[in-house]
Amino acid sequence: KGNRCTLATLFLWSIIERMIDSTKVDLNQLPKKLCDGAIGGFSKELFSFVLTSGNNLDSFAVTPSTMKSISLWMNGQVTNYEKAHGVIEVNPHSVESPIQPSDFK
Repeated sequence: KGNRCTLATLFLWSIIERMIDSTKVDLNQLPKKLCDGAIGGFSKELFSFVLTSGNNLDSFAVTPSTMKSISLWMNGQVTNYEKAHGVIEVNPHSVESPIQPSDFK
């Protein structure tokens, strides 16, 4: 119903993903968004996650094998970056609530 992806649809997308020749993709020609976060979860059949860019959300669902492939690629990218530029520090975002205790006085 609606925008739900069936496992068959996800399977077809995973086949299409593998058909793309990554040596012919020019990343400089693709439009880009600055991703500032990610949230998600998983079930036995798939991983669901959202990449955030400001107030915009891009939702994805992938098979476990595709998620593992993405994870290995990302880990390799981070490892190579840190070898070249030093360790990346991960600091939690400090988001201040718009409602403060002083608002209730």
